[in-house]
Amino acid sequence: MPDTGGTGRAGTDDAELAALEQELRMAAGLLDPVPPGLVEQAVAGFTWRTVDAELAELVYDSAADREPAGVRGGDQPRLLTFRTDRLSIEVELAGAGDGPAELVGQLIPAQPAEVELQQAGQQLPVSTDQLGRFTVTPPASGPLRLHCRPPAGRPVVTDWFTG
Repeated sequence: MPDTGGTGRAGTDDAELAALEQELRMAAGLLDPVPPGLVEQAVAGFTWRTVDAELAELVYDSAADREPAGVRGGDQPRLLTFRTDRLSIEVELAGAGDGPAELVGQLIPAQPAEVELQQAGQQLPVSTDQLGRFTVTPPASGPLRLHCRPPAGRPVVTDWFTG
């Protein structure tokens, strides 16, 4: 007896599911339409999320370069590089067993600055030394980002990454 997946139908294919989804979208659009201008407001609001800071683009992640399992040990630190036109932030995440990884970073060009680790509504401030180096341990594993305030110019914020 074929599995009907609880629908009473024996072999619903992708085309039927796509047609059903389209019908449901049309019904929702007719019965509960998106208010005029809401999409434009949402897009505008999204662009303002980092209005006070320049977004540093992720240009390198060593996790993408990992070789097949068994060739390199799993204890290798993760290396990330974020870049804007005027500042790069290099980050190393060294594993700490079951807890969050220690984050060691450096600003290039080297300069003193205030760096804030942002994670789950928490902010951990840390100052760089004269060579732009800093170390901080996130309070937990999970998504985080760095917000850097150099002495001159706009602040720089990295995209979210997992520590």
